[in-house]
Amino acid sequence: MSNLSLAIKSLFVVFAFLAILIALPAVLFGVIQKWQVIFLLLGYLLFFSGNVWRVWRYGKLSKTNEDAQFKDFSGLVILAGQFIAILIIYWWAIYDFSRLAKTETVWQVVGMIILVSAIAINQLAIRTLKGLFDCITIKPNHHLVTTGIYSQVRHPVYLSYVLFLVGYCTILQSFVSLVISVVSCTIWVKNRINIEEKMLIEKFGDRYQAYQHKTKKIIPFIY
Repeated sequence: MSNLSLAIKSLFVVFAFLAILIALPAVLFGVIQKWQVIFLLLGYLLFFSGNVWRVWRYGKLSKTNEDAQFKDFSGLVILAGQFIAILIIYWWAIYDFSRLAKTETVWQVVGMIILVSAIAINQLAIRTLKGLFDCITIKPNHHLVTTGIYSQVRHPVYLSYVLFLVGYCTILQSFVSLVISVVSCTIWVKNRINIEEKMLIEKFGDRYQAYQHKTKKIIPFIY
């Protein structure tokens, strides 16, 4: 299968998730016509366009069962919990939004800024990693990337995922979904980073440990 065919297939997957997570609940709760929902739909497409670009440029991603988190029992349990949490977060946020008598402009602006930041960070990270953007797996041509945004944080892609969810919940002004996002993402990201960094230390040894000392995990200058 050509890279273009793989990219088209990847785009259809994005559309499927977009329909399940945002469009379907928006239709059911009668808010599909709201500009906030339309903005989120477009934001979702932009956010995951980096995945589509990566597949088109460098070929297919590794199989899901090759991801180290799927091979770790605790990681697999956390992944299952995160999947359930994601469904609750997206649907509950739309439900909360549909019940609002009026929206607060300040929170919508803050949410939009967070969402745009998430998109920018995600695009920068993917284009810096290029063909190495993939599951948690070591490839034959694997090399350590410490340039660009990776000179500031070691896991900017995970940061972009967290920011995207926070921005989504903030725009829709759903406190319940926001709390669930923070809790579930903290557990998921911590587990995923631990597994990934253990693998990278085994591969690159002192080089990666030196890189760890120079950078933060996910939040610049903080953590």
